[in-house]
Amino acid sequence: MSPLHSLAHRERRELANRKTLIMLLAAAVIATYALWRYLVGDFEHILTPVLATLLMAIAAGLNHLDDEQPLPSYLTLIASYLMLALEAPGTYPGMSLWLGLPSVLTLLLLPLAPAMLLNLVLAPLWLWLLGHQEDNFGEILRYLCLLLVASQPFVINSLQAGVMSLTASEETECNAFNARTGQQRLISEAARARALDQPFSILVVYLPQLDMLGEQFGEDRRVECLAMACDVMQEVSRQGDLLCRSDKSSFWLMLPNTGEAGALIMRERLTAALAAATQPETGSIIARARLVTYKADDTTQKLEQRLLASQLALMDLNE
Repeated sequence: MSPLHSLAHRERRELANRKTLIMLLAAAVIATYALWRYLVGDFEHILTPVLATLLMAIAAGLNHLDDEQPLPSYLTLIASYLMLALEAPGTYPGMSLWLGLPSVLTLLLLPLAPAMLLNLVLAPLWLWLLGHQEDNFGEILRYLCLLLVASQPFVINSLQAGVMSLTASEETECNAFNARTGQQRLISEAARARALDQPFSILVVYLPQLDMLGEQFGEDRRVECLAMACDVMQEVSRQGDLLCRSDKSSFWLMLPNTGEAGALIMRERLTAALAAATQPETGSIIARARLVTYKADDTTQKLEQRLLASQLALMDLNE
């Protein structure tokens, strides 16, 4: 397993652990409320928090066993919505606990956009359940302020992630440059070959297994195969060669100062090395490659069109 893939796996595991901790903390809050009901002798209202606590505890266990399934998050939200629906009508004015719990949990367990949409859509129902008509405006204001304050860290984090994805030069799933950086390096390498009158070759590499690997064996297996393929291509490549990922399953390996003969030798080495790399369940990595050489009369746009045409031709061979 490559260092990049190990880091991504560790980050997913840490995120899953945080979600499990959130579910356990929510279950602890509801369990404390159930204990308080028991201590004050209010046995008529103890069943709902007990069931909600059990549901959240089950969700935490399921999330710990399999963090890729959305069911644990849904169970936790259902339990919190159940508590709000049954407990809110009996609260006194200004009691915002039952408004805050499901709203914050929704932001913590769902992506930002669906979480905000769900909170806004359900807002009229929760405010109606509170039933404090004389202070309805105050409840609406408290609810909106709660959403704004609770969503600020997630909005900032989403903006930071967007800026990083726009400015990043490398892929997050494998050891290769991304498509935007690949286009920029293609322009610079073509200009360099033109100015120095040097040969310039590009290998278009297509890995057909990546198209269906996620559906057949899961996303982790697809990322693992992708990372291994990039590591193999980087090991075979020379120090000045540039590996760029052009789309989901295609790559451009730029070979500066390399003629057609040298590029053909590199293609044989590359496909042989990928075929020798094997994985459980999927076997060896199948690779198809085509050579595109830079010509003196090529513009950057024309060269890129030839690369895309070769890429599409390789994909057509797989159908």
